Amino acid sequence: MLNRRNFLTSLTIAPLASAFFPTQAFSQKTSDKIAISTWSFHNYFPNTRYGKPEFELAEWKLEKVMEVAQTQIGISNFELSSAHLASLENDYLLGLKKLAKDKGYNYIHLSDNMKGVNLARADETKRTEDFKRFVELLGVAEKLGIPSMRVNTGTPEKPDWDLAITIEQYKKLAALGKDKGVEIIIENHFGISADPVKVAKIIEAVGSNISSCPDFGLFKSEPERTAGLPIMFKHARKVCSAKFHGFDEQGKPKDFDLENCYKALKSSNYKGWVSLEYEGPKEPTAMLIKMKSLAQQWLA
Repeated sequence: MLNRRNFLTSLTIAPLASAFFPTQAFSQKTSDKIAISTWSFHNYFPNTRYGKPEFELAEWKLEKVMEVAQTQIGISNFELSSAHLASLENDYLLGLKKLAKDKGYNYIHLSDNMKGVNLARADETKRTEDFKRFVELLGVAEKLGIPSMRVNTGTPEKPDWDLAITIEQYKKLAALGKDKGVEIIIENHFGISADPVKVAKIIEAVGSNISSCPDFGLFKSEPERTAGLPIMFKHARKVCSAKFHGFDEQGKPKDFDLENCYKALKSSNYKGWVSLEYEGPKEPTAMLIKMKSLAQQWLA
């Protein structure tokens, strides 16, 4: 699903431009824990563009995103969206791997953003075909040397869906991933996985080579976020999605209590990657610069 959230577009942070656009050069030394999700730049990719972007649009490639992140934001660790890969062909993937070596990029996680894929299809034949697409994506992670990959649970096509079917699919994917050196990740994204309790149930049933990715932004309310994050962090090892929606006129993160999310992260003793993901209508570079500073402060 690409249209994951609607955004408030009427607010402006222009009065605080000096605070959000520091003039000093940014060090290329990255934090030990902070990465950037390429989804933050989704409006630069025609196939992932949505909403009402409030900046001059251009068409970027993944290579451009990583260059900007490294030189302007000072982060070289990347959560790659599968939708931002130009190809799944071997030559392209080998080129990306060489680029990482040459530029000092670190691919920390691969998130599936495949359209039309649903592991909770009622039809077993169609479900098996979708399963094969995840197997193919596991091969991509292996070739790029990425240690973990998000696999979305999908949305049941019937109300009496048997969760045992989902568990069995994840058992097979976790076994395949183990052979390839790739851990399977479930994020509180949509469908079955929108419920952290079900995420925990799947992970506990599978048992090995599987963990959770807490996403700060994908909750319907503050009470659900407060209750859900500890459940998600209980099984989180590799990556968490530190989603944010930008800043209000006072320069504070908008839409939900982001600082409290970082408190939940710290109280859980989580030691994995913190992947910054901006999902809003503004140009993402300045938003990520501001968020990097806050994340470093809150993680200290």
